[in-house]
Amino acid sequence: MERDRNNLLSIVVIGVVLIAIILAAAQFVGEGTKSVISVSGTASVSVMPNKADIFVKIVSLEDNAADAQSVNAEISNRVIAALEKEGVKEEDIETSSFRLYPKQKWNEDEETYKTVGYEVIHILKVETLNVEEVGDLLDKAVEAGANGVDRVSFSLTKEKQKEINAQALEMASLDAKTKAESITDSLGVRLGKISRISESNFFYEGYDYYPRAAEIEESVPVPKPATQISPGEVEVRANIVIEYEIR
Repeated sequence: MERDRNNLLSIVVIGVVLIAIILAAAQFVGEGTKSVISVSGTASVSVMPNKADIFVKIVSLEDNAADAQSVNAEISNRVIAALEKEGVKEEDIETSSFRLYPKQKWNEDEETYKTVGYEVIHILKVETLNVEEVGDLLDKAVEAGANGVDRVSFSLTKEKQKEINAQALEMASLDAKTKAESITDSLGVRLGKISRISESNFFYEGYDYYPRAAEIEESVPVPKPATQISPGEVEVRANIVIEYEIR
């Protein structure tokens, strides 16, 4: 009986000690916890591109695969030479895609597809940092034998991206601060120091131009005006989240 009474007393004492520890810890956490406000800021910066990737198409159709590939290679070499003559560097011209396949046509009499030759489609990617010369480069490529233009992609160099991204982030930060000040003013409290910053999103959108396929005239060539291509602006958007302490 005496042992049971002692055990019960020990349990009560331990329980009282645990409760005291929990209450003290809760009081400590409550004193250390600060009220905060979290706001997000967004910004968008539109600028003219300073880089262009031109995708030039060379298509050849011959009776057999070897001839199709040989003719295509000859035309491609002429196109590359013409572009290099205009100042495009060798390392700025590369193959984007190359396809060789049998060209088939539906035969209504036999109700089946018949191979009418072999077609090679070679697309060259040409990079230039002078966006104003895109039209001239297209004209030179077509004059040298290219018979199609897949697209022209206008964008920013990595260095320009960093510069514009910094601007967008600065504007997004100011937007977040303005929102925080507006909220705290309406609540009758004051902003404290920043406790956390995170970049939640960064988006960069280029501009793609899809011209009509540039076809070579079979008739006697006549003077044509130079191709004019005016790129649209590219957009850089940033989103930032800032957490402030409030007093």
